Amino acid sequence: MLVPPYAINNHELELSDKTVETTAIHATGVTEYHVHNLYGHMESRATRDFLLAYRRNQRPFILSRSTFAGSGALVSHWTGDNMASWADLHVSIASVFDFGIFGIPMVGADICGFYGNTTEELCARWMELGAFYPFSRSHNAKGLAPQEPYRWASVAKATRRALRVRYALLAYMYSAYQDSVEHGWPVARPLVFEFPSSQFASNDKQMLIGSSILVSPVLTQGARSVDAVFPTGRWYDWYTHAHINGHNANVTLDAPLEHINVHIRGGSIVPTQRPEMTTRQVRQNDYELVVATSANGTATGQLYVDDGESFDTQHKWIDFSYDARVLYVAPRSGTMHVERAVTSLVLLGVVGAHTVSVNGVRVDCSTVVTPNSVVVTGLNIDLNTKSRIVVS
Repeated sequence: MLVPPYAINNHELELSDKTVETTAIHATGVTEYHVHNLYGHMESRATRDFLLAYRRNQRPFILSRSTFAGSGALVSHWTGDNMASWADLHVSIASVFDFGIFGIPMVGADICGFYGNTTEELCARWMELGAFYPFSRSHNAKGLAPQEPYRWASVAKATRRALRVRYALLAYMYSAYQDSVEHGWPVARPLVFEFPSSQFASNDKQMLIGSSILVSPVLTQGARSVDAVFPTGRWYDWYTHAHINGHNANVTLDAPLEHINVHIRGGSIVPTQRPEMTTRQVRQNDYELVVATSANGTATGQLYVDDGESFDTQHKWIDFSYDARVLYVAPRSGTMHVERAVTSLVLLGVVGAHTVSVNGVRVDCSTVVTPNSVVVTGLNIDLNTKSRIVVS
């Protein structure tokens, strides 16, 4: 049981290197060899049970590297000791996909790599991608070169740019986590999850966050552009709002070192908030709805809100829909009073706008029309009641 008679890819002589001996006998008489993969799972359960007893109504956050089937009900996961290499940057995407399918949606890799000394370029590209891992953390081994983003001006700039997008999307991502709780859907998804075609089955170079945000990172050293595949439909650039008409084909995108390409799927309504330094501060900000219309001028979306901490929290699901220049807001379920209002709209794929009315009453607001968007500010749309907003 220390050196089994079958070949495995183990660079150590024994299976038990740096862990419990596989010959150890548990109190029940079970040999460690047969239950080793459950050991971390049971540690997670014991830790969670203690925290629930100590803080009965507060959700514990537990992070484990050692997980097993069912661990997603107990803990979050990071993918373990990777290398500071371009190959491991690439493979981290598939690893995150795997654990989402395994039922552990809060998952991420060690950003910039755990073993080996990273480089400025590699760390910049990894911070950009890692900003969109469900669990986002830079981490490396003792004795190696420091890799905090502020060590390089370019990495700091890339990190700030990517994290501003993440923090703007926290409400959207939180809603995706609740979808995972209720339906088992992963938060980070391969394209094939939303577009079930063999054409996308092998795509491990892009990542969807929820159903509506497409991230296309640079995974090759020295590259300043990236070939990204866009499924059929409209896709809007997060930063410029310019749209791409997808045809299930690659599009070459500019990708300077401090930039990661992010696109919004046409037909989606994405709730956002002004990014801040902490998640608590973000939650105090009002909402902005990004209405990314499809080719036929429609879009749908949703928002989930609770107190973010307790088990017995009240909650609210809110549905959004847009059609023929009319935005509908409709609470679906829950009794929580949502304090923050929708104060601005960003309409993508909409041409021109002059007036806005809410529930039949014209409102005094500011409308800015650009070649790629219509931005409406100065609104005060209550998310606790049904609303009909007409932009004409």
